[in-house]
Amino acid sequence: MKLLLTVCLTCALLYTAELLRCHVCDNDACTNTTSVLCPDTSVLCITITSVKVKGSSVSEMVYKNCSTLLPCLTSIAIETEWSVNRGFTKEAFTQTCCLTDNCNLQTLATPNLSANGKQCPACASSADSLAGTCNTTVSCVGVENSCFNGTTTSNSTEVLQLGCMSRNLCGIQAAVEALLGADTMVVCGAPWSVRISAMLLTCALTAHRVLV
Repeated sequence: MKLLLTVCLTCALLYTAELLRCHVCDNDACTNTTSVLCPDTSVLCITITSVKVKGSSVSEMVYKNCSTLLPCLTSIAIETEWSVNRGFTKEAFTQTCCLTDNCNLQTLATPNLSANGKQCPACASSADSLAGTCNTTVSCVGVENSCFNGTTTSNSTEVLQLGCMSRNLCGIQAAVEALLGADTMVVCGAPWSVRISAMLLTCALTAHRVLV
């Protein structure tokens, strides 16, 4: 009996030793963290700094935790920034995932929201997006280097989605749905220079409404 208990205890200690430890934020600002033992399903530590803008409201959040592979949209241990911008609302993220104990202690820089000289077709408001009557442009910011257009479904109603997006998001369906809504399908293309003529802008938006 003593031998059996010793074997069980040894196995339990070895199993625990193999589990990853990661820092977890104690609040939204992540001014303090706690190192926790991750569940066996978590194989990575993750840290994200995000900025969300809606109208005049700006909110920042730092997130640190244990993670599975799925939320890690970037290569391991490589800091990556991505962003989506619909004009009336925008979200930008800086993220890294890592493999060693407590490797997510560092807080990442706030994503860049400075205009980058590119523009894309957009909707002036969520109401225009819902109605499909979008006839404006949005100035792309930060790492946004692609225009996107597509649709999502809300309460059985098709909603038009237009704006700027970082190209590293375009091919990741799970990320697009997390940011824009379930069943969102988008197509990405090259952004315009801010010097594009008003005539070309009008033609592009008219063609989009006809095709959609």
